[in-house]
Amino acid sequence: MRHLENTAVTIMMEEIIKIGENRIAYINQKTSDAYIKEINIIENCPCEDCRYFATVITKLELEIFQILKSAGVNLEKNLDSEPTGVWCIRDDNDEFVFFQQAYLIKGRILENSSFKYEKEELGLKITAEFLNEKADDVIIDLQVTKIAK
Repeated sequence: MRHLENTAVTIMMEEIIKIGENRIAYINQKTSDAYIKEINIIENCPCEDCRYFATVITKLELEIFQILKSAGVNLEKNLDSEPTGVWCIRDDNDEFVFFQQAYLIKGRILENSSFKYEKEELGLKITAEFLNEKADDVIIDLQVTKIAK
């Protein structure tokens, strides 16, 4: 008599996310897995600006954050390939002024090798450069600046 073993097979499905006229094909689980080994921003740098970024800025309901999170990005982690980590600047009154951070999506841009996302929301100017750095890596250079009143 032959015994059959039950084995779980995980099939990673590619998804498509549309950003303006551009599309990125990605696998959420691969992106999430890539962030497992990365270091939390607060563990990487104990300064108050990095803590502010991780505990306040990443909680904002920005469209770009929703896009990145839906693709499996962990906003509160630095990429190992980005040794400087997040740049977060506040003024003398502890008001947010600017931040720059790099993120990774495991996938590819379908139409071009790069594109730019720009939007203004919540009194902030958001600019993100999406670049297909390697065959399966989309690097996002995200910059957010407070709009002067």
